[in-house]
Amino acid sequence: MADVKLRFVSYHWSTQKIGVMTQQVRKIERLTLKSVVTRAKLVSIAERLFAERGIEGVSLSDINKAAGQRNKNATNYHFGSKDGLLQAILDKHEPGIASRRNALLDELEKRGNPSVRDVVRALMYPVADKMFDPNGGKDFIRLDAQLVAVHTLSVQNLRASTLNLGQVDRLRRALLGVLQDLPESVAQQRLHLAAVLLLHGLADHSRMLDASDKKTLVMDTELFIKNIEDCLVALLASPMSPETVSLLSRLDVPEQVPAHVYSLPS
Repeated sequence: MADVKLRFVSYHWSTQKIGVMTQQVRKIERLTLKSVVTRAKLVSIAERLFAERGIEGVSLSDINKAAGQRNKNATNYHFGSKDGLLQAILDKHEPGIASRRNALLDELEKRGNPSVRDVVRALMYPVADKMFDPNGGKDFIRLDAQLVAVHTLSVQNLRASTLNLGQVDRLRRALLGVLQDLPESVAQQRLHLAAVLLLHGLADHSRMLDASDKKTLVMDTELFIKNIEDCLVALLASPMSPETVSLLSRLDVPEQVPAHVYSLPS
């Protein structure tokens, strides 16, 4: 009889314990869902404010207020710092861009012998598609335009970045591969100019669209994107002027080496 009673007490205690644990799990799940929703809202508000006012012109406190957070430390709690928040915005958009770009590069490698225009399309269209992304796409372009120098310094190993800016080595190899007639320093500068033209061009175009609702060819986004493609091809494929060649020969730098020497094996 005592043994039966002991088993009953043990069973009853175990059942209560399982019930408490189940409630705790459900509470954690609710908190996790709430946290995910809060993070997404903060990211959405942040990318809009960064696009409108500039990264340096927005504080975490500004984002908290705009998101209606009662906890004044909510943004810091979820992301740790402004860089952490910027990383969350990059993580929202960059994987899709990288996936589309890698698919385009796969096609080029399969076909072989890509042209400058082929590689330019792999560079620009995964980014340009963000112009049509209703989930913060235009805001992301305006934000990313502010990070061109940070990207360039990081890619060229001139300065480390606290941000994980995504893998662009494969794209960089493809671009340098079609710029083999240019010295490495000139090719690198042109890639920087290409990023400036692409991102700042799209960013300013998006601002023009917001400022005016007139439907003219000048404001047509598809035409603007095709124009950027033509401009990027001209920028990258144009031969150096005699003046640039002369300047390179006079500069006190190591001998210039064509860009393809620096490209990595695929």
